[in-house]
Amino acid sequence: MVLNHLSVSFVVLLSLWGCSTVSQQEAFDSVNQMTSERGVKNLQWIKTQQESVSVDESVALLLSKPVTQENAVRIMLINNRSLQQTYEEIGIAQSELVEAGLMQNPLLGYSIGRSNGVTTSTLSVEMAFLDLLWIPLRRELSGLAFEETKALVANTVLRTVRDVKKSYVEARLAEEKLVLYRSILKSHEAALQLAARQYTAGNLSKRDMLKIQESYEHSRIEFIKLSRENGSARETLNKMLGLYGVQTHYSLSTEPLRRVESTISESGLEKRAIMNRLDMQGAMKAVDYAALQAGYTSNTRLLNELELSLESEKTTDEKRFNTFGIKLPIPIFDFGQARVSKAQAIYNQNVHRLMETATNIRSEVREGYAKFHYAYDISRSYDETIVTLNQQILEETQLFYNGMLDGIYELLEDQRRAGESKMEALDALGEYQKAQADLEYTIGGKL
Repeated sequence: MVLNHLSVSFVVLLSLWGCSTVSQQEAFDSVNQMTSERGVKNLQWIKTQQESVSVDESVALLLSKPVTQENAVRIMLINNRSLQQTYEEIGIAQSELVEAGLMQNPLLGYSIGRSNGVTTSTLSVEMAFLDLLWIPLRRELSGLAFEETKALVANTVLRTVRDVKKSYVEARLAEEKLVLYRSILKSHEAALQLAARQYTAGNLSKRDMLKIQESYEHSRIEFIKLSRENGSARETLNKMLGLYGVQTHYSLSTEPLRRVESTISESGLEKRAIMNRLDMQGAMKAVDYAALQAGYTSNTRLLNELELSLESEKTTDEKRFNTFGIKLPIPIFDFGQARVSKAQAIYNQNVHRLMETATNIRSEVREGYAKFHYAYDISRSYDETIVTLNQQILEETQLFYNGMLDGIYELLEDQRRAGESKMEALDALGEYQKAQADLEYTIGGKL
C-alpha cells in the first residue's frame, strides 16, 4: 500500500513538472520570423524523405530557367546542407529544454536473503526529492539557452545569405569576363593573322611581328586563367547551393548587375545594427544565461541533493516492515566555493564577450559603410569615365591606323587597354555588389 501511494505521488509530480514546452516546429517558425523581419523568408527544414523529394522538385524548377541572385538565395535556403545541420541545433536545444523539466528517475531496488529456512525480501525506492525544487530554475536556464540558439541559428542563415550573394556575384563576373575576353582574344587572333600577311609582304618589321605574337600569347594565357577562375567561381556557388550532377548544368541570368546610388546615411546605422544583429541578441542571451546559472550554482552549493527512501521488508511468517528514510549531503570538504567561483568567472567572461561583440559590430558598420561608398564611387568612375575614355582613344587610334599614321601594334595595344578597362569596370561593379551584401548583413537588414 505504501508503494502504491509513492507511485501515485510520483505520477502527480510528473504531471506537474513534465514537459509542456514549445515544439521544434514552433521554434523553427520563430527563426523564420526573425529572418523574415530582415528580408530573408521561407526557410525550410528538411526532416522527412517526402520533404527532401519536394525540395529536389523545387530546386529543379528554379534551375530550369536562368538563375538570378534572388533564386540562388532561394535554392540555398532550401538545399544547403550546412544550413540543414544548423537547424538541428534547434532540435538539440529543444530536447535539452524538455529534459530540464523532468525529475530524475527514482531508483528501485530489490534484494532477497535466505537462511535456515527463513526468507527475507526487501523492496526499496529512492528518489532525489530536492530535484523537484530546481525544476523551474533549470527550465528557465534551458529556456534562455533555447532563445540564444534560435538567435544564433537565424544569424547563421543571414550570414550564409550574404555569402551566397557574394558567391553569385563572383560567378556572374567570372562568366561575363570570360565572354568579354573571348572577343578580345579573337581580335588578337585577327591582328596576328593580319600581321603575318603584312610581314610576309614585307610591310611589317620583324620586331613588330614579334611584339604582336607575344601580345597574342599573353592574351591566350589570360583567357586560360579566366576560364580557370570561371570554373572555380562556379563550383564555389555550386557548393553553397548544394548542387551536384546534372543540377550543375544550369545557366546564370544575363540581366545586368545594377549599381544604384544609395541615399542611406551613416547616421544611426550603428544603433540600427546593435538592435537588429542576431549575434548581438545571442550574446545578450548568453549573459542572461550565465547570470542565472551563477545564481543557480550559488543556491545549490550546499544542498543540491536530498534523497527520500522507502524500504519494505518481508520476512517469512512475519509482517511486512516499512522504513522511511532521508539522505542529506554534509558539507564538510566541499562547500561549493569552486563551482560558485567558476560560475562567476563564466558570467564575467560573457559580459566581456557581449561588450566585444558590440564594439566589433560598430566597427564593422563604419568599415562596411565606407567600403560601400568607396566601391560605388570607383565603379561609377570606371563606367562613366575610364571605359568611355579608352573607347574614345581606341576610335582615334583606329582613324590614325586607317590613315597609315599608326601601325597595327599601336592599334592592338589600344584595343587591349580598352578591353582591360571593361574588365576592371566589371571588377569594380562586383566589389560594389559584394560591399552591398556585406553592409546589409552588418546592419542586420536591407538597405
